[in-house]
Amino acid sequence: MSDIDEIIVDVEKVNQAILMEIPLVMTTYTVPRRVEKYIEEVISFFLNYVQQNRLRDNVIYCVQELVVNAKKANTKRVYFIDRGLNLSDQTDYQKGMVTFKDDTLNNINYYLDLQRQQGLYVKIILHLKDNLITIEVRNNASITVTELERIRRRIQKAREYNDMEEALGQLLDDSEGAGLGLVMLVIMLKKLGLGTDAFDILRTANETIARIVIPRDLKKAG
Repeated sequence: MSDIDEIIVDVEKVNQAILMEIPLVMTTYTVPRRVEKYIEEVISFFLNYVQQNRLRDNVIYCVQELVVNAKKANTKRVYFIDRGLNLSDQTDYQKGMVTFKDDTLNNINYYLDLQRQQGLYVKIILHLKDNLITIEVRNNASITVTELERIRRRIQKAREYNDMEEALGQLLDDSEGAGLGLVMLVIMLKKLGLGTDAFDILRTANETIARIVIPRDLKKAG
């Protein structure tokens, strides 16, 4: 699927992917609202087919959060390149992050065009295999080692919280930004009864992969 395709969910394709245990892949470059809605509909059909429709709102929130993060990472990549800065260099990183948010918000279409030109994508993958529902959000601006370590520390810390009120009290002074979306994601998965291995962020040479794994027969927590 590309951003120019007419967005109609092929329900038969979704069902066949589940029956044949093959990945269902959706790819976008700029994530316009109509693509977001398409992704939400595909998730709804997918979960309904595997009789886990009660997870719909939680899964959609998680995917939306991860898609936003992936899109931001791609924007960061082209922004640093455009400014002649090296993302992996700590001095350049600190320099670029001072202006990144304001510059990209004020001229977002320019940076979205750069992402498309450079082929920086966001992929959403749904896969049922061995009675496990695997949900991945991938982007091909590979996360730096420093960023991955920072995010994993945040995820680890989030696993200690029982609710958002507790998390808010300790994260609002985070100099890198509270990362409350990821914290909420981790707490949400915990409340569903999922263990610490249900969510992870991975780094390959070419991609950043955010992965959620849910048992097909997950029962209601409590």
